[in-house]
Amino acid sequence: MASMQKNGSHACGGTLVAMDSILGNADCFAKSPRASDWTVVLGRLKLNGSNPFEVTLNVTKITLSNQTGSNVAMLHLATPPTLSNYIQPICLKNRRTFSVGSTCWAAGWSSRGGGVEQVLQEIQTSVVECGNTSSDSLCTEAFTVDQGLSGGPLMCKQDGSWFQAAVLTANSTIQGQADVMVFTSVKHFEPFLLQTLGTYLSPASTNTTTTNRPSTTSGCPAQFTFFFFFHLVAFSVCVHFSL
Repeated sequence: MASMQKNGSHACGGTLVAMDSILGNADCFAKSPRASDWTVVLGRLKLNGSNPFEVTLNVTKITLSNQTGSNVAMLHLATPPTLSNYIQPICLKNRRTFSVGSTCWAAGWSSRGGGVEQVLQEIQTSVVECGNTSSDSLCTEAFTVDQGLSGGPLMCKQDGSWFQAAVLTANSTIQGQADVMVFTSVKHFEPFLLQTLGTYLSPASTNTTTTNRPSTTSGCPAQFTFFFFFHLVAFSVCVHFSL
């Protein structure tokens, strides 16, 4: 998880999708697209309070997808973070499909939860039928996405790794169906993602032995787990880089 900070204050969520790149929602940067206005905080659990494992990184460039309809943004970091048990990239969807009934999670910092310290929240939901929406849509059971959550991930676990299925956006309900959320699938942005990233990260092999020692290189480290404190749910993350 990444906290997108405008002039030092949390504005939107995002995800580390490469060693030097953060994926977020383009709407977050509509009024302030200058990279110098923004920093990215990784390894953060609480918006208010001590976060001993976090790191703050400068942004050198913001690239918007500029496609019809929903848009995403890619933030390019001045320096890559050191990977740890608290900072890891997520795998991108890469044409994977998540069937109706699949359990997925949204994550981010919401003004509606987290207490005084505004602890990172996770929200469980399920994939549902989209009806007559675009083939690039992914629909879930309804939950609230406020500005603080916008830009964060909708992620689903598959083959032992977590994949980002969509970028969270506010006002995602289907007209006349308040119990259904519709998001633009990551696969809709594949040309933009390949252009800005060059290649996707590959999921760690499910045959790899689990270890507590995090990778700090771009080699082929083993999977390990980390915990969101809110529900203490372990996530296996993408730590194996394509060569």
